[in-house]
Amino acid sequence: MEKSYKLSFKSMLGYSIGAWGDYTAYGFIFTFLSFFLTTVAGVSPAVSGVVISVALFWSAITDPLVGVAMDRSRSKFGKRRPFIAASVVPLGASIVLLFLDVPFDQSVKNVYYLVMVLIFWLTYSLFNIPFYSLGSVVARDDTDRTKIAGIRQVSGFIGTFCASTLPTFLLGKLIAAGVATNTAWLYISLVVAVIVLVTISIMWRSTRGLEPLGENVDRETQPLRDVLKDIGHVLRLKPYLIIIVCALAMNVNMALFNANVMYFGTYNLGLTDGQVSTLFLAQTITSIALAFVLTPLGIIFDKKYVFIVAMCLSGTIMVVAKIMGLTTYPAAVVYMILVSIGPAAYWMFIFNFVYDVIDYDQATSGTRKDGIIMSVYSFLLKLGGALASLLMGLALQASGFNAEAPSQSGDALSTIESLYTVFPGLFVLLSGLIVLLNPLTREKMRRIQEQLSGELTEEHAPSLESA
Repeated sequence: MEKSYKLSFKSMLGYSIGAWGDYTAYGFIFTFLSFFLTTVAGVSPAVSGVVISVALFWSAITDPLVGVAMDRSRSKFGKRRPFIAASVVPLGASIVLLFLDVPFDQSVKNVYYLVMVLIFWLTYSLFNIPFYSLGSVVARDDTDRTKIAGIRQVSGFIGTFCASTLPTFLLGKLIAAGVATNTAWLYISLVVAVIVLVTISIMWRSTRGLEPLGENVDRETQPLRDVLKDIGHVLRLKPYLIIIVCALAMNVNMALFNANVMYFGTYNLGLTDGQVSTLFLAQTITSIALAFVLTPLGIIFDKKYVFIVAMCLSGTIMVVAKIMGLTTYPAAVVYMILVSIGPAAYWMFIFNFVYDVIDYDQATSGTRKDGIIMSVYSFLLKLGGALASLLMGLALQASGFNAEAPSQSGDALSTIESLYTVFPGLFVLLSGLIVLLNPLTREKMRRIQEQLSGELTEEHAPSLESA
């Protein structure tokens, strides 16, 4: 890889700040929406699960549409950044409107939240797909991509703090100050929305000059049958299928685990909102600290094997926790620290795995289909999240969970514990072990990237050089 295409730290940081907004929006909805709907808005667990699942299915459909639209874009301003600019305001607004306790009849209320969560996931797709696709052209070699992954990891888990620890901390403070619970959640959603708006806007401004311009301006509009052919083509790529299964399993894990932190802390351990916030804080601090460990390990060793070890370690701990039981607050803190290893490795490396597939496909097919590859990946992993959310809602309903009761039945507590430990743990293990089959080793990717570095056009080179 030629020196002129190396990125400065400032460019890496500017791009990576987008992960702060991404993790904040994504994590806040995944962690608290179910809890808000069932305990504040008065939506039954089963209906809440259906609403969230339908919305995720919807998002799974809109992801490929955004990816195809991006790949077919003929804008002279770039094929990715215009989509990001269009997403920012409606994304922030939908977050606030989702955590508004509307005074409607129950059936109308259910429809309201369904519509709002559909809007959220649509606008999230408009940001998320182009943002991570942009990363495949911002950095062109594995070392720069690993460095960006480390910076993005730190930025992202600051977002996780804003999505999980900060809301529970504010909730406790606001309620202690006499603010009604539903009003407190509205204030919290406003804070979260501002964080999302500001960080994504900073990233958008910082990435000027980093995206190759005019990629599709002179390209003929692709017929729909060719788009479907491209989707079929990428789904036949063995490395891609492996990464999809990995992401699918991990998204089931995250949908179950993150949504059950509040349930488990509140009902199984009887923790206050402040104590629950420390569980999230332990997770966030651990994840940020791990970025400084995983980044050099990813550079020294093949990222594939670092990823597998971390995922299997977390998965094993989650299964063991179910067998031994989590009955005390200190044990729960230690558990949150240990099981953070796998998700930290996942977010550190998963997009670099996808970028490897994009480069591999370009080297073998001669065309760059980053929009389709990113969006189909997102489509399939959100199916896992949708299924997990639906099953969680049904499981809570079947267990006899009652949000209005001060305590829960033994069956409900056992179900919550399983949804917090063994079930997500098994999916983490699957996510890690499947990557053993990935044929894209470090050495193979080095040869591919050397091949592609000689194919950069003069038109693209100045834009990348200016970074």
